[in-house]
Amino acid sequence: MIKIAKGNKKYFFKKNNSKILTKNGFLLEVKTKKHAELILTEIFDKQKLENPYSLINLTFYACNLDNKDREEIMIKIIDLLNFDLVLYRCYEEKDLKELLNEKFEEYIFDFQKNFNTKLSLINSIVDHNNFVSHDFKIFLNRLDNFKLTVFFKLSALTKSVILSLNFLKQKIDHNSLYKLSNLEYTYQQKRWGLVKEQKLINENNFLLIKNISFFFKNII
Repeated sequence: MIKIAKGNKKYFFKKNNSKILTKNGFLLEVKTKKHAELILTEIFDKQKLENPYSLINLTFYACNLDNKDREEIMIKIIDLLNFDLVLYRCYEEKDLKELLNEKFEEYIFDFQKNFNTKLSLINSIVDHNNFVSHDFKIFLNRLDNFKLTVFFKLSALTKSVILSLNFLKQKIDHNSLYKLSNLEYTYQQKRWGLVKEQKLINENNFLLIKNISFFFKNII
């Protein structure tokens, strides 16, 4: 039988009087009783256990991070930022470029201002940024394992660090994040029609973003 226990202002789990640990030997622990109770509802749910984006698996992932893992994640986030879809302008359609400029300009400006850096638009397939920002690295280092997990998972899924950051700061919700990260797809679908396979991919991505958003709501 698995029980919830409390210690050091956090909630952890015990099975047969032994604390439940992650693969790296860290304690599986959360900040709120509600989060702990939700884990108990998922811990025997096979479907949830097989879903890497379920609350229980995202919790295990976050609790399992060591310093090396965190450093690797931060490097990956910066790599993603160098090719951020918010900066991508490799399109022939003038009205699409204008739409992207209109929707993304404020997010690019805010990112540059907040982290004292300069980003360039990506106008060809060989272009990318060579991002270096001491302020952004400090920001990443200050994120706890739970928020770093949210930031990384969303950035990898949406291909946008900039939009994911605005979600993390609660400036946009998961619906807006999905819509903004799919502006180009939506434009092309209106012009050429929706391909069935792409529709399934879009629906799955929305569900994954929604799952991460649910996890986020339980850690803030």
